[in-house]
Amino acid sequence: MLMRIVLPALALAIAAPAAAETASIAVPYGDLDLTKDAGRKALDARITRAATRLCGTAGARDLARIAAQKACVADARSSAAPQVELALNAANARRVAVLSTKLAVFAGL
Repeated sequence: MLMRIVLPALALAIAAPAAAETASIAVPYGDLDLTKDAGRKALDARITRAATRLCGTAGARDLARIAAQKACVADARSSAAPQVELALNAANARRVAVLSTKLAVFAGL
């Protein structure tokens, strides 16, 4: 099954072996400050929840299905990594741009 987790303005493909189906979930992050640890953790949790929804849940007694579900979630999370890196870099660049717009004025007295 081919699945997608979609970060706004960034799309990432999540592929599971031998599938022809496509699914996607939007993962919003515009409300998060990705320059802070709390914002990064919140985004990580949202991606994990989206991956879990896409991959489904497995019965507690079906070990093969549990392993397949865990592998699917891991693949979904790892395929999101490049998009997350872009989002983090953009957030840091905006932060640097804001900091660089401040001027210091000195006077010798």
